[in-house]
Amino acid sequence: MKQKIFIFATMLVALITITSCHTQQVVRKRIPVAVNTVNSVRLDELNLKHGTDYTIVNTITAEATVIYSENRKGEKITLREENGEFKITYEYNSEKDDWYCTDFEGVARFGFLTNDDYNQDYSLDEPEYVVRNVAIYRLINASKVRGADGVIEPVISTNVEQRGKEIVFKSTVSAKLIKLKTDAK
Repeated sequence: MKQKIFIFATMLVALITITSCHTQQVVRKRIPVAVNTVNSVRLDELNLKHGTDYTIVNTITAEATVIYSENRKGEKITLREENGEFKITYEYNSEKDDWYCTDFEGVARFGFLTNDDYNQDYSLDEPEYVVRNVAIYRLINASKVRGADGVIEPVISTNVEQRGKEIVFKSTVSAKLIKLKTDAK
């Protein structure tokens, strides 16, 4: 009987030791991101004459809203597009002192103006970055639909408000669409 108790106690100590030494496994998930770019210049850079070289097709506006939330302990954050296009979840790994994407749904669609550095290593846990580039993506798509060759004088604004425990980031992008005139001789 003493031998069975000794074996049981040894197994119990071994089990406790093994589970207490277990390190938290970090899982990195790849977030699917679609990227569009559009040429953006100031009017004085064009060196073109309005009416002769180009026409302003229209002024368009695009918007995006991203909702940021975190759990009580601040160890898990979620960014989600208000219409359900995507949802990204990050968790904090205290052993590595870093945030890791642990879950995502949908596709994050980002747009960049050519003077943006879209190759820069941005962290997708920054809601200001995410909402701004979703709005630019929508502006680019709207300019393509209207047959524009580019945009001029883009204006981007981001507002932030608190809704209970959630923080709502809303970006609005406005720009003039231009169409270059071609020689039709």
